[in-house]
Amino acid sequence: MTSNIEIASNFLLKEAKDKLNALKPSTHPSWGVMTPQHMVEHLIVVYKLSMGRFSVPVVSKEEDRPKLKEYLMKDSPMRRNVSAPNGKSKLQPLRFADLEEAKQKFIAETETFLKFCEAQPEFIANHPYGGPLTTQEWLLCHRKHIKHHLIQFALIPDYE
Repeated sequence: MTSNIEIASNFLLKEAKDKLNALKPSTHPSWGVMTPQHMVEHLIVVYKLSMGRFSVPVVSKEEDRPKLKEYLMKDSPMRRNVSAPNGKSKLQPLRFADLEEAKQKFIAETETFLKFCEAQPEFIANHPYGGPLTTQEWLLCHRKHIKHHLIQFALIPDYE
């Protein structure tokens, strides 16, 4: 029987990569203000957060975190138009020359994250809403988050 961790790893390595290949600079989101490149760069930043390369404060109440963590682990749709935890609604400056370069960096960062999971399964990094998560928990969260953005750009069907 395949575990949720294996399913999530396979999703990140194969399906997410394959679906992002279809993303074009001209693709419009179904909601929100991100461009395709902003979305890919946003996913890269969240990988870095999950590996402790930088940190953000946890903005949720401690008593709410168990339910929020459960929500983040579940393979179900995310709410749309959620405000950034830092309260900033402006798009961040782009870091890469173009969408193709960002997609290549996303693939590389996916591989780095999965190797990090294997090497440090008990590593903990804070999620801004869910609080402390292990790499295995982050893996499930990344699957949910990436699916959310693939739906946003109509790269996979909505599963609500």
